[in-house]
Parts: sequence; structure tokens; C-alpha cells
Amino acid sequence: MVKIFYTLIILSLVLAAPAMAKPSCKMVSKGLVPCYSYIKGKYHSIKPSNRCCRGLNDIADMLKNGEEGPIAVCLCIKGALLHVRYDPTRITLASQQCHTRLSLPPVGHNTVCSRYSFDRAGVV
Repeated sequence: MVKIFYTLIILSLVLAAPAMAKPSCKMVSKGLVPCYSYIKGKYHSIKPSNRCCRGLNDIADMLKNGEEGPIAVCLCIKGALLHVRYDPTRITLASQQCHTRLSLPPVGHNTVCSRYSFDRAGVV
């Protein structure tokens, strides 16, 4: 009985760890790559691809990771798009067109990520 109890505790800790982990810039970059042409403003009339939408949903899920989530995601987006000329509002537009679980705010090269906070209504 004790072994089952300890097994359940260890299992719950292992499963809970990813939800509390700081968002990974590698994962944010991976989610943004299929969206590059859309974010850069090419193909204005075409909606984001399904791969782009999946990536944006993964990024939106990272916003939920406590207070660090939004700031870390912001920094990762800035880093992933550091050498790319793009319109930050297209990140939000793509998020809206993809119907992401949480809308991604515009993140530009001049965005101050330390002021970046998120609540259910959006970025404040």
C-alpha cells in the first residue's frame, strides 16, 4: 500500500513539473517558424497555415505558466524574430485567425517584456 502511495506522489510530481516550467525559447521558435512568411506580411490575403496555427496554440499555452510565462514568451518571441523585419500586429492577427486558446499580443523589437503581463481578458 505504501509503495502505491509513493508511486502516486512521484507520478503527480512528474506530471505537474512541465506545467510549472518556464517556457522554452526553443519551443517558442519552433512554433513561430511556420508563421514567418505570414508575420513578415507576405501573402496578405491568405490565412495562416495549419502548422502555424498549431504552433501559435502551443505558444498561447505557455502564457499560462504563472507570472514568468508571459515575460518569457515575450523575450523568446523577440529573440526568435530578432533579425526579421515584421509587423508585430500580424502576430495578434494570426492568433485571432487561428482562434488560439489565448490571444497572442503584438510583440515588436521595442516591446518591453518586463512590463508584459497577461490576464484572461488579454495583455495589460
